[in-house]
Amino acid sequence: MKLWAASAGAGLALLLFTGISSAQGAVPVQLRWQAPANCPQEPQVRKKLRDLLGGDADVAASRLRAEGQIDAIGERFRLTLNIHYDLVNGTRVVHASSCEDLGGVAAVTLALLFRAEHSSSSPLTARDLGGSTAVAADARSVGTENRASGSEEPAADADRAATDSNQRAVAAGQRAPAKPSADKPDSSDEARASDSGSGPSRFRFEFRVPELRADIGVLPEPSFGLGLGAGLRYDAWLFLVSGALYMAQDYEPGPFAGYGAHFGRASGDLSVCHSWPFGSFELSPCLQLWLDDVSARGTGLGIASTDPRTAWLSVGAGAQALWPINRHAALLFGVNGRIATSKPRFVSEGIGEIYQVGPAALGLVLGCEWRL
Repeated sequence: MKLWAASAGAGLALLLFTGISSAQGAVPVQLRWQAPANCPQEPQVRKKLRDLLGGDADVAASRLRAEGQIDAIGERFRLTLNIHYDLVNGTRVVHASSCEDLGGVAAVTLALLFRAEHSSSSPLTARDLGGSTAVAADARSVGTENRASGSEEPAADADRAATDSNQRAVAAGQRAPAKPSADKPDSSDEARASDSGSGPSRFRFEFRVPELRADIGVLPEPSFGLGLGAGLRYDAWLFLVSGALYMAQDYEPGPFAGYGAHFGRASGDLSVCHSWPFGSFELSPCLQLWLDDVSARGTGLGIASTDPRTAWLSVGAGAQALWPINRHAALLFGVNGRIATSKPRFVSEGIGEIYQVGPAALGLVLGCEWRL
């Protein structure tokens, strides 16, 4: 009996401790969150929100729900925060050069709405949930309606519409954001200006080193090499020049032929790629132009090569997948296929043809990309 009572007491204490821990770690606002691996994740955003709410997170319930998603747009990041209050919906979109700040933006936004929800008896409106972008749009529509009806004070009505959504935050003890003036554009205007190309950060240099390469179809046996590349990125477009040196290769047409060739190879390629983000990954289809340079030396008693060096062009396409480790580094995996514009033949005096390059080749690339 004593053992059973002790076990029951221990279980009850564990259950109570678990319930208290869960309550301390919970937040009243329902939140779903998606972000790349190098950006703030849902537990971090929840912790930030709880820190902002303090003791209110334990004693007050909320009818707010939100879904947040961070997407990589070129070298910038975009937060899309969909907010729901009963049947009322709103969306806020924020651009930033670093995704680390966007988790805090989402937490602060939800904390302000939570305090506004509990500081006034009237329910939240779509204007409250939509943020400054929706307010600006409503202000412009109010001014347009007043001008159409002959009102003499459209500016005053627009100002009242622009400041209406900030009254709840002021009542909660928060400082309302200043109205955009004609001399200083608001943040949405700055984001549009940056996206339209006025910012200098749309260009970025990229380097790929090292690159481990493997392909089939160029030499008689599969080729393995080491390469590097350098390129320029403009928004989602990448222009890349790469080169590689491959391991030498000895080839004999048959096990008892008594003759063969020793191949050495170097290659260069030009790639034009366009990238699309998929969650924490980035996928880039590419068009490519290849230049292969192969030297061949005949092997065997009394064998000499008549074609010591040959170069040819190939055209093809490929796809590259990037997995960002941080803002400046990513892992690279690529696959490509190409068709040769000519099929060189390697021959030897007295023997004839030893090997002819195939019409097509398939290659793989594994490496690291560094972004400046």
